Amino acid sequence: MFDQAVQFSEAFRQGAGQMQGVLIPALKGCPHCRTVQMISVPVLGMCDDCGDELRVLDPQDA
Repeated sequence: MFDQAVQFSEAFRQGAGQMQGVLIPALKGCPHCRTVQMISVPVLGMCDDCGDELRVLDPQDA
């Protein structure tokens, strides 16, 4: 979890000069394991628990 916060912080820092408006964190998750993570890199990746492909979550699903 700490690693994800660091990645998010670093991505925010690198893009701060280019951003306009409000930053809204997006979530990704595994539909099989029901895990939820904050998206902090451009790729979604695979679930660490089951290996299923992670998907972008609708904020109401999280």
